[in-house]
Amino acid sequence: MKMKTIKKIAAGILSFSLIFSLAACGGGGNGGSADGGEKTKLYVVNWKDYGSDDAEFVKAFEEANNCEIVNTYMDSEEDLLTRLKTSGEGEIDVCLPNCTILPAAISGGYLEEIDTSKIANFNDLFDRFKTQEECFGDDGKMYAVPFVWGSTALAYNTNDFDKAPDTIAVLFDEKYKGKITFRDDYNDAIMTAALVLGQDPNNPSDLNAVKELLIKQKALNRTYWQTGDEFSKLFVSGNISVGLMWSGQAATMKQEGEPISFTVPADGAIGWVDNWAIPAKSQNKELAYKFINAMLDKDFQHRWASGGGPAPANQAAAEMVDPEYAASAGMDEESLGRLVFMKYRSDDVKKAWNELWTEVKTA
Repeated sequence: MKMKTIKKIAAGILSFSLIFSLAACGGGGNGGSADGGEKTKLYVVNWKDYGSDDAEFVKAFEEANNCEIVNTYMDSEEDLLTRLKTSGEGEIDVCLPNCTILPAAISGGYLEEIDTSKIANFNDLFDRFKTQEECFGDDGKMYAVPFVWGSTALAYNTNDFDKAPDTIAVLFDEKYKGKITFRDDYNDAIMTAALVLGQDPNNPSDLNAVKELLIKQKALNRTYWQTGDEFSKLFVSGNISVGLMWSGQAATMKQEGEPISFTVPADGAIGWVDNWAIPAKSQNKELAYKFINAMLDKDFQHRWASGGGPAPANQAAAEMVDPEYAASAGMDEESLGRLVFMKYRSDDVKKAWNELWTEVKTA
């Protein structure tokens, strides 16, 4: 009871301080209706349960900016890219493209150039994220701002493993036949198989060998999962011992008391970076800047990361995270150094990879 009381008090203090900081960094009353009428709506496209719909954040931002956040959710990165291509004026004000689609979104003219002088918290980002290659167009201008990073690596049941698996090849080990799960995603599958084969995960030299390995793995696989909820149910029911999983999902499940742990093995795993961007057709660009700045706030990023969210792009926030927890969630610098970050794929490459993955699943 004492701990619960402390947590409630701390949450209240944080909520108050967040409202204050949001107002102090330009929130004011400039976001909503000047005459006290209907509040300005900020249309956000993001993953579900991915920060922008955090109840505490939403309440603080809306109060500080006299506005309403309207979240809609994407099914995939390609879904977001399609929305950017087809949306009308004012239908999307801010969105979260991954580095895998950013070059296409930028070259297509779907995104607004970013003025980092309007994002005070940009200065707190890790240096590597301030110069994230995919965030820049061929014109040298910046079109997106890194938000969080993470990994798709190994989540395993601590009741079934005495120590963390030290290789991604455990997913191809017959010892765990029927207790392994892969994500139903051609990027994750092909990159992981390439790692095992010693090929460049972003540019495999022998796709036939990759396909053959994945077909062999299929016989060991319990099932291919598509959503975090599917993975969670498989794990909780005891149907799987090890599988590909996102760092944030594993951290959340661990906090919920599941016997799960996460590791980026010595031979590497897949890394990714999610970025905030402002569509060229946004009708609320200034409010979108305030939103991005608030999403990069060190207190918000620290709270979200510590509660099971992805790793912060904000260095000050990352340094506030408990080191032991950071290591267990794969968000420490040592894990970061072992990741191979996903890169942009051309339409031809995506088509070839998708066809390969379809062949594997139907083999």
